[in-house]
Amino acid sequence: MSEHSTVRMRDDSRTSVVNADCRCWDIPNLWICDGSVFPTVGGVNPSLTIQAIACRTADRIEALAARGELSCGPR
Repeated sequence: MSEHSTVRMRDDSRTSVVNADCRCWDIPNLWICDGSVFPTVGGVNPSLTIQAIACRTADRIEALAARGELSCGPR
């Protein structure tokens, strides 16, 4: 079973799970940054691309935290 291409990424919350920053539309502090956001998988191992997406997402989270734009919500 492949976990690739199971989480749609788009600019419209009605037709996708995450936005361009890999942030979930329905759960604001959930980011999905793995191969599931790929629209398709090429013929090679996607490990480096997955790592790049994870690093890019971490940078986005860090920037939001620095600006105080992350909600902590109830615990």
